[in-house]
Amino acid sequence: MDEWDPENADPSQQVGARHHTVPAFYLRKFANSQNQLWVRDRRSPAPGLRKESDLAIRDFYTFQNIHGEPDGRMEQALQKIEGSAASALRRVASSVTWGRPITPEDKTDLCIFVAFQHVRGLRQRREIELMSDFYVRVMRLNDPVGAGRREAAAYRDMLRDFRTLEVTSHPNEHVSLLGKLAEPLSDHLLQRPLTVMQLTDAALLTCDEPVVTFDDGEATPDPVIPQARRRTRSRRRQGQRAIRQTRNLIQVQSTRNRGWARVDEIVIPVGRRTLLVFSHPAVPRPSHLWMPPEESQEAAKEVNERMLAQAYFMAFAHPDDRHLLADPLPEVGPLYRLGGVHPEQARVAGAAPSHLRPELFGRR
Repeated sequence: MDEWDPENADPSQQVGARHHTVPAFYLRKFANSQNQLWVRDRRSPAPGLRKESDLAIRDFYTFQNIHGEPDGRMEQALQKIEGSAASALRRVASSVTWGRPITPEDKTDLCIFVAFQHVRGLRQRREIELMSDFYVRVMRLNDPVGAGRREAAAYRDMLRDFRTLEVTSHPNEHVSLLGKLAEPLSDHLLQRPLTVMQLTDAALLTCDEPVVTFDDGEATPDPVIPQARRRTRSRRRQGQRAIRQTRNLIQVQSTRNRGWARVDEIVIPVGRRTLLVFSHPAVPRPSHLWMPPEESQEAAKEVNERMLAQAYFMAFAHPDDRHLLADPLPEVGPLYRLGGVHPEQARVAGAAPSHLRPELFGRR
């Protein structure tokens, strides 16, 4: 990616603009000549044609800076990432340069793009909100330190209705984590062989969470740790008993997929018949691969099923491929699972969220 100085960038640029959580250049690869896509939106009763310019959210990446002002530099940074990835993608997937080795620079730009795409969407923001809500629940629902049984019971009674409320983090929380979350993911992708796969006889769709994984063990979720508490010993000091502390180890596990380090393949469709596949480091693969018709159809079926299952709000297809979005999107289940907690807390986390839309800058 080209060098860019955020310190000297104008923070007012892109404030008030419509931001794509799935880049416009990416959506156009599934659009017709009028930049229209066939869109299945779970908030609408039926699919329909929509322009890629309409599939954006005002101020989604705008944040409040330390001066208390709206700041658009995250959207500017994402535009730089997208521009570099678009150029790299043209080179690696072009029929003119097909088969040439992928340069380290192009691979780096694509890895950064895929890593940011994995963490920049509405689902990730909603996950962060729900985890923040749970953190507050844990802090509030623990018994008061040093309180007796009667005081602890009164405290729980006071909080009995707390579960009807929800604590929502500011959009700044998500925006501030984008770089921290994406950096280790891009480093991991760089260690994997990258293959550009061209399907000869099949059509692909995509969605608002277009990075999917494949692994033989993904059919069953990883187990979570049981509840366990570790109490420190109380000691008498100067005639007083020190307060006994309780330490809990809590595990938070996303339901989206397994961690990237454990899966066999990380896949993103980048066109109606083009896939980027990051294979397991131990599996050598060529940089470019043409798939025969039968294999193309099988691969498209698997990827499209995973895309539909992972779609958060929307799935997209080329208008000529409307049959791929004939059925409604599957319901969204729980966004994360908890281990090491009380069964009631695990039940709260294990339920589907009451609403899917996350907090937006300046409005709900």
